[in-house]
Amino acid sequence: MKLKSIGIWSALALLAVTTACTKDSPTRPSDTTASGGTASVTDATTGVTLTAPTPVSPAANQQFKFAEQPLTLTVNNAVSTGTTALTYTFEVASDSAFATKVYSKDGVAAGATQTSLKIDTLPGPTAKNYFWRARVASGATTGPYSTVRGFSVGAQVVLSTPVPASPVNGATVGGFPTLTVNNVQKTGPAGQIVYRFELSNVSSFGNVLAAQTQAEQGGTTSTTFNNVNLGNGNYFWRVQASDPTNGITTPYSSIIPFTVQLFNLQNANVWDNPPDFKSWAETSAITSVNFTDSAILVDFDKRDGPDRWPDVGFGSGALEYTLGMCVNISGEWNCSATVQFWYGRDLEASGRPDEIGINWWYDQRWGHLLGYQPACGETVGIYAAAGNLRDSGNVIAKERTNIVLMPFCGQYRIGQGVLSVKSVKTIKR
Repeated sequence: MKLKSIGIWSALALLAVTTACTKDSPTRPSDTTASGGTASVTDATTGVTLTAPTPVSPAANQQFKFAEQPLTLTVNNAVSTGTTALTYTFEVASDSAFATKVYSKDGVAAGATQTSLKIDTLPGPTAKNYFWRARVASGATTGPYSTVRGFSVGAQVVLSTPVPASPVNGATVGGFPTLTVNNVQKTGPAGQIVYRFELSNVSSFGNVLAAQTQAEQGGTTSTTFNNVNLGNGNYFWRVQASDPTNGITTPYSSIIPFTVQLFNLQNANVWDNPPDFKSWAETSAITSVNFTDSAILVDFDKRDGPDRWPDVGFGSGALEYTLGMCVNISGEWNCSATVQFWYGRDLEASGRPDEIGINWWYDQRWGHLLGYQPACGETVGIYAAAGNLRDSGNVIAKERTNIVLMPFCGQYRIGQGVLSVKSVKTIKR
C-alpha cells in the first residue's frame, strides 16, 4: 500500500526527517520507539520505510463493562514507501511493558484508511486493567509499535435465567393477574436487577398484550396487571431479568400458560354459609387489606361508627361480622366466610396467612376448600359479611362488603387498588 494516509510529498518529507534519526541495520529494521504514531523504521536492504499506526479506539484509559466484550481495536493506518500489501499485529497485555501478553494476532489485513480487529473476550471475573498496541508489517519488514494505550474491563457479572413462580403452568386466575418470579441467582458485583414481565394470548408472543417492568423485591418479585382487562380464556406469560448497570440481560424464562376465569359470585360455590348469601346486598366497601407474617388485616367502612353492622347473639356473647375469602380451584370459584369477629376484636384474629388451609377450612364442611392453601401472588377475593355466617348462621342484616380481587400476600387501599405484592416470609406454597 502506497502512502494512503497522507499525500505522497508530505510522506516523503516526513520520511526524510525520520530516516535521518534512524539507526539502520543491514538485516532488519531499526528499533525506533513510536511517539504519537510519527516514528518510522527503514529497512537498509529493501529501502522500505514504515511508520507506526496511530491508535484510534479504545480511547486512552477507556472503561468497559464486562458484558460489552468482545472489544474492537482500531488504528489509523501506517504509511509505507513499499508496494507490498501491509498486515497488522495487535497485542494486548496486563502490563504496560507487555511482559505478560493476554492476546496477540498477526497477519490482520489492512483496511482502506483504518484497520480494526475484534479481539477475544478477556478473562474475568474481577475488574482488570489492560494495555494495547499495534504495528504494521510489509513482507519481512516490521514497523515500530504504536503508542501504548490502557483500558479497563469491569468485573464479570452473571445472572441466571429467571424461573417463574406463579401463576404456575396451567393455573386459573382472576381478571387482573399477578405474576411472580423467583429472584435470579447472581455471580459478581451485580447492580439493581429489573424484571420485564410480558403477557400474550399466543405462545409465540407474536402479540404482546402488555409488558411491565419491576425492580427486584425480596425473595421473589411480582407485578400486577391492573390496567389490562383480560376476558375468560387462555393466556401466556414470561419474564426476563436485566442489570442495566453492567449491561446484562438474561434470556426469557420458560413460557407459562394460564387461564383467566372472571369472578362472578352467582357462579361460585359457597360453603358452610347461609344458602341465600349470593343475594345479599352489597352495602359496605373494603377500605384496606394488608398481609403480614401473622395475619390478614382487613378493614371496611361498616366495621365501626354509628352505622356499623348490628351484633347478633353467639353463645353467651355476640358477633358483628364474619371474614371471608374466595379462591379459584380447578377453574371454579369457591367462597366461604369463616373467621368470626365480635365488635372491637383485634384484626389479627384472622390468623396466619400460611395457615389458611389448616385453620380456616379444616374439615368436610368446606367441601372443595378443605385444606386449600393459596400461594403468594394467587388471585383471591376478600370480603366481610354482617352477622355470623358459619354453619346455620345467625344474621339480622343480610349485607356484605364488595369482594376485592387481589393477590394473596398483597396490600390494598380503597381508591388505589393493589399497592404492592410482598414476600411474606412464612407463606408456604
